[in-house]
Amino acid sequence: MYDLYNLGWHSFQQLCLTITREILGQTVESFLDSSDAGKDGAFAGTWVSTKGEALSGRFVIQCKFTSKQDKNLSESDLKDEVEKAEKLVQKGRCDCYILMTNAGLTGSIAEDVETLFKDVGVKEVRLFGSTWVCQQIKENKRLRMLVPRVYGLGDLSQILDERCPSPK
Repeated sequence: MYDLYNLGWHSFQQLCLTITREILGQTVESFLDSSDAGKDGAFAGTWVSTKGEALSGRFVIQCKFTSKQDKNLSESDLKDEVEKAEKLVQKGRCDCYILMTNAGLTGSIAEDVETLFKDVGVKEVRLFGSTWVCQQIKENKRLRMLVPRVYGLGDLSQILDERCPSPK
């Protein structure tokens, strides 16, 4: 497991957008750190994931960062995001909502959060918590290369791969 809470919100946002491009297979538009209108990133069109799932419409990508170790996501953490998503839906700017967080994500909270967003008109919701983000870092050496900041988040044995031979 990587200590994602040590990244800081800006580096976490960069990591998430890199994961979106490298792992989920989409080129996304990113926005300034402030005045982002409730969107850290966006995509419009047909989203075909690397696993073949196809979604279409206007996508909002939101990164929810916490600096608290072992924090689990709760519905109350997303009050502002749900309100922003509702406004985006009303303006025709959000059909699909992708939330990436470094907080823990339980199955029951994921269901509740999906319902919150669908209740304000979002058609498709995808949620990715800390376990999934850490798995992507662990499994993808290209991702580790593109976001070198992750090298300081785990112990060295998690980060090194076959490029570094073990001592004999």
